[in-house]
Amino acid sequence: MQIKRFNDFTFKNHLQQVYYAHDLIEEHEIKKVLSEFARLNIIFNYSAPLLFAIDYTRSEYITMTGGAQLITGHDPRFFLESGLPLLMDIYQKDDFRIYNENIFNRNLNFLKTQPQAEHHKFIFSYNFRVRHQNGKYVPIYQRGCYITSKKTGLPLYSLGMVLDISMFKKDSVMYHSIEKVDVMNGGLNKEMIEESHFFPYEEDKLLSLHERRILAYMSEGFSSKQIADKLKITENTVANHRKNMLKKTNTKNVAELIAFAFKSQLI
Repeated sequence: MQIKRFNDFTFKNHLQQVYYAHDLIEEHEIKKVLSEFARLNIIFNYSAPLLFAIDYTRSEYITMTGGAQLITGHDPRFFLESGLPLLMDIYQKDDFRIYNENIFNRNLNFLKTQPQAEHHKFIFSYNFRVRHQNGKYVPIYQRGCYITSKKTGLPLYSLGMVLDISMFKKDSVMYHSIEKVDVMNGGLNKEMIEESHFFPYEEDKLLSLHERRILAYMSEGFSSKQIADKLKITENTVANHRKNMLKKTNTKNVAELIAFAFKSQLI
């Protein structure tokens, strides 16, 4: 099998390519990694997470817990019988486009930079929407890791947990992060490596006129207090606008934001 370059990968063509994989993973490896996610549940004391294990080589679920019923209205056995085609059917189409073309590709490109033996230690998290059996879309948050091929480094299995976040997630912005989690001395050591935001709807990532005015003042070197005085708003409001602009542009700090703004001719 000729493997495509990582940069060419979408989630859909990965499923097509990995169908021909001949790598065999011992069942105990899957159970070991999945048990670590069960331990992570201690930080979600008042929720009922859905735990899952996916075999990409067959496009099917190996494990699906009862949380599926609470989140989607579907019995977990329905997922076990129907496989990934069911997930792609209930996945909100704009969110799936972002995952298929951007998030999954970013995950694979990151894994390419890491030793294959370390791949299972990286947690990939993001939120998206799925259609409940009642027709309404439910925002969910997924944290998972991959078991990858020793030959190609490509994901063969995905393991993790899913939570219903409809209580506090009202917008459509998709948050994505990559962390490294090591189990050390009975505890968990977590390191945040990368965070980014994606916008299923183009208009949501456009800077408002007010944000662009604040950005222009920032580029001239004015402090938050000076900007607040000029626009007759609070410093806290300026800080919130700055935070939103960083999110919309996927920049890490004000310097990157201003550089992005000049490059994109926003100011």
